[in-house]
Amino acid sequence: MKVRIVFIVALFLPFRVVAWEDDAVLSFISQVNPIILAQRNVTQAYAQPDSVTWALQNTSLSGRLGFGGTDFRDDPYTVFGGLQINIPLSSIKEEREQALKVVAEAKALDDMHTKALLDIAQLRQMEAELEASQVRRTFLKEKAAWLKQRIDEGYSSEMNELWTIGSKLNTEDALIAKVGLLAKTQRYKLAKYAGTEWPTLLAYLEGKTETLGGYDG
Repeated sequence: MKVRIVFIVALFLPFRVVAWEDDAVLSFISQVNPIILAQRNVTQAYAQPDSVTWALQNTSLSGRLGFGGTDFRDDPYTVFGGLQINIPLSSIKEEREQALKVVAEAKALDDMHTKALLDIAQLRQMEAELEASQVRRTFLKEKAAWLKQRIDEGYSSEMNELWTIGSKLNTEDALIAKVGLLAKTQRYKLAKYAGTEWPTLLAYLEGKTETLGGYDG
């Protein structure tokens, strides 16, 4: 009866809540991934300047020197000066290039999210397998303890079943070790999306930190 109760409770207990969140991971990657940052820098370089910046970029001081004086001066030279405004003829081309850069940045971000989501899904599946295996292992250990008690009380016929339980426990231990190693590798793979910030993301995925610093707001 005790084993049945433990098994039923184990079935209905929720798995341990994994600390990290998908949205936080994607947001962090979007802000620190070197490929996305490089694409974003290109987009900003092609961005249309504001009116003040445009005036500074396309306005220059001009001056020229002419021979002969004027009616009011006897100087042999006449100086002409002022501001010269250059109106770029390629503004439409620049706008088109800017639009293309924006599209390229959006595509790079979307591609990165797609790859990251696939790796997130694999890690989630591995973690789910670990949780399920832990539940089965807990049940098997409880049952093994109950069978051992029965054997100590003189029910020697339970010995074969105890060996069977022990074999199943070994199988679960091997599965936990295997999937645990795969999950560890997958966390490293996912963390590498963060470029030089990968240790921060890895610590978050491992549950060593609850936040991603100033990036997950």
